[in-house]
Amino acid sequence: MTELMLDGARLQGEMPETEWVGAMRETPVDTPIDEIRRRFAAEAYVCVPEFFSDRDVSGVRRAVFGHLATAGEVQGDPEKGIYTGSSQRRQRIDDLGQFWREISEDWTLRRVSHSRALHDFCDILLGEPSIAHDFIFLRVSNYGRKTLVHNDHGFFTRSTDNVITAWIAFGNIPLQMGPLFILENSHNHPRVQESIRNFDVARDTGRKASWSETPLEAARQLSCRVLTRHMRPGDLVVFSMKILHGSLDNVDPNQHIRLTCDVRYQPRSESRDPRYFGPDPGGTTGQGYGELVGAIPLDEAWHIR
Repeated sequence: MTELMLDGARLQGEMPETEWVGAMRETPVDTPIDEIRRRFAAEAYVCVPEFFSDRDVSGVRRAVFGHLATAGEVQGDPEKGIYTGSSQRRQRIDDLGQFWREISEDWTLRRVSHSRALHDFCDILLGEPSIAHDFIFLRVSNYGRKTLVHNDHGFFTRSTDNVITAWIAFGNIPLQMGPLFILENSHNHPRVQESIRNFDVARDTGRKASWSETPLEAARQLSCRVLTRHMRPGDLVVFSMKILHGSLDNVDPNQHIRLTCDVRYQPRSESRDPRYFGPDPGGTTGQGYGELVGAIPLDEAWHIR
C-alpha cells in the first residue's frame, strides 16, 4: 500500500487530517478475477497500479501538452506539462469546443482510453462484454484546481444504471498535485442513496451534482474516510456511479499540470445513451466538447455542476 505523504496536501484548502484520510487499497492487475469482482462489489472501486505502460502515458502527454503549448499554456518541453501562468487560447483558437474535441479524439489518447486491455478489465467488473462511451472527459488541472465532492450517477445513468467510470493517471500525481479521492463506502450511505434518486443533472437544472461540503466535512458527516494515493503514470481506478469522489487541490509550487482522463464503460448488451455514443456525441447538456472544463482556458475559472 502506498504511504500517504500529507505534508503540503490540501482538500478544498483544508489540511488533510490523518483521522479522516487513508490510502486506497491497491489491486494488482494479476489479482484473481474472483477477488477483483469481490472487491469491486464490496468497495465500489478498484485501484490498479501501472495498468498502462510508460510508453502509452508519454505518448498522451506529448500529444495533449503539445496542443496546449500552441495555446500559450505550456512552457518548455511539452511532455513535462509546466503551466506558463497564462493562456492565449481564446486569442489563438477560433472554436474552443472543436479544439478540445480534436485533443480528446487524438488516436494516441483513444488507444489507451478504448484499449483492448481496459475493455477486458471492464468485462471482468461488469460480468459481460463491455462497450466504452465515445464521449470522454479529459482533464488538465493547473495550480488551484480541484474537483468537488460528487458522484457520477446523475450524469450517466439515464439509459442504464450499469455504468462504471475508468479514471486514468497520465503522469506522476503526488498528493500536492491533486489526485483522485474516494469517500470510503459512501455508496452505501442512506443520504447518498437518497441524493441520487430520480436525479438527472441535465434535466434537474435547479440542483447541483457537487456537494456543498468539503471532502473532510462530508467524511465526518458520513463517518467515512477520504481515500487517495500518490498516483503513478498509468495507474487506473475504476469506480461505481454511486460512490462519492473528487480530487485534492493542485497546489504544486512548480506549476505542474495534472493530466487525467475518465471514460465510462457499460455492458454492450444494454441500452446506450445517445448523448455519449456515436460520431458526434452531444455530451451531458448537448453542447459537445465545448461544455467540458477542459475546453476552458487554464487562466479562467471552472464551472460547477
